[in-house]
Amino acid sequence: NAEGSAVMSSIIIGLCYSVLLFGLMFALKNLIIKFTTEQCYTIILCLSPSIFITAIYSSFRGALWGRQQHTQNCTSELGEQFVRLILFLVFLTTAPSPMVGAIRAGMCYSISCLVSMFIAIFFYFKDGGVLRSPKASFKTVFKSSFPLTCMHIVSSILQPIIAVVVPYELQCAGYTEKEAIGLFGIVTGMTIPLLSLPNTLIGSYATALIPEISTNVVVKDKTALENQIKTAICFTLFICFCFVPVYIGAGEEIGSLLFNNTTSGYLLMKSSIVMVPMGISAITQSILNSLNLEIKSFKNYVFGSIFMIIGIVFLPQYMGINAMIIGTGLSISFSSYLNIRMISKHLGIKSFVLKPLLLMSVFTIPSSLLGNFVAGAFRFVVPQFIDVCLSCASSLISFVLLCIVFNVINVSTLFVSLKKIKILKKKKSTAK
Repeated sequence: NAEGSAVMSSIIIGLCYSVLLFGLMFALKNLIIKFTTEQCYTIILCLSPSIFITAIYSSFRGALWGRQQHTQNCTSELGEQFVRLILFLVFLTTAPSPMVGAIRAGMCYSISCLVSMFIAIFFYFKDGGVLRSPKASFKTVFKSSFPLTCMHIVSSILQPIIAVVVPYELQCAGYTEKEAIGLFGIVTGMTIPLLSLPNTLIGSYATALIPEISTNVVVKDKTALENQIKTAICFTLFICFCFVPVYIGAGEEIGSLLFNNTTSGYLLMKSSIVMVPMGISAITQSILNSLNLEIKSFKNYVFGSIFMIIGIVFLPQYMGINAMIIGTGLSISFSSYLNIRMISKHLGIKSFVLKPLLLMSVFTIPSSLLGNFVAGAFRFVVPQFIDVCLSCASSLISFVLLCIVFNVINVSTLFVSLKKIKILKKKKSTAK
């Protein structure tokens, strides 16, 4: 009964948000066209049905997630991606013009979301799910979902602001318009996607972890809760730091190999440490949400975003495009610090991050140097692909061995964590 009431509440709240967004889209039509184009507005209209569809299927998939039925959730996600791919191949390859292709793409996206919705609904009712009156849980669901909705809105607003401010500030710093837009494109299209790779594993791990934490919160098992959170933080640090020496040691070669662009590799090498607070921010936000601290999590996110704005407005004239990386790092580092502090205070856990953080930071130095040495030694001996593979492997193996030898990670615990995300990893990777 509680599940059915919560799902119904979620559907109603989601549809209300969707109606509000739909209304704003029509009310702000002239403003949207002014800042974009009329063709862009037409494409947005084609995508608009997905707002309502997503509001419905997210509620049912959330219920499957709460039941820890991850295979069913993955099936829903993979079904959506498969249908979208097929529709794109059929309708985009036969489009008579780019505009028609864009309109068809919007329609294909909405149709694939509809398929995902039907799959999620099928699995929900197949396993005995029902819909109940929302009265019993409407207030609770709204209280939990509102801060998360606000967080996504703030994030959505920040993205276009960053896309406008960064190139503008770079031009004020002396770059030409072409150079400014090019550098921004390199960071957002080449460097940041590689920096986000650890979040694929971390996001999947969080998906499996949150229902367990929520259960222990309900039964008030503080010991299990502390162990789960400590393990989650340590696992996140380990996953993020595994990539750091790899990118430092062979960053430029990776950029050259993947994008034929050494600038992207150089920025990847310089900004690799940003992956650590990125991962910590992601996992701690999930933990705070599962501890029913969504409002405080949202406040921490907003406070961190202030550093991002300051960074992209005032630093480009001194640091160029590096200001965007530094702004991102400062933003998520501050948010991560506030999140960890709040978790420690809420559960009464003493410092559980500092020791593994310091040790892994130290281990990064020799591992990075080894990777850099291997990359340089084989640069003119073997093909570039082999050179990059050897460098990355040497950095990664060196770092993992150091962590095991100095007992920073528990191998058995690590394998348990990886086992939890085996299916979810496939889902996240496909979605990307």
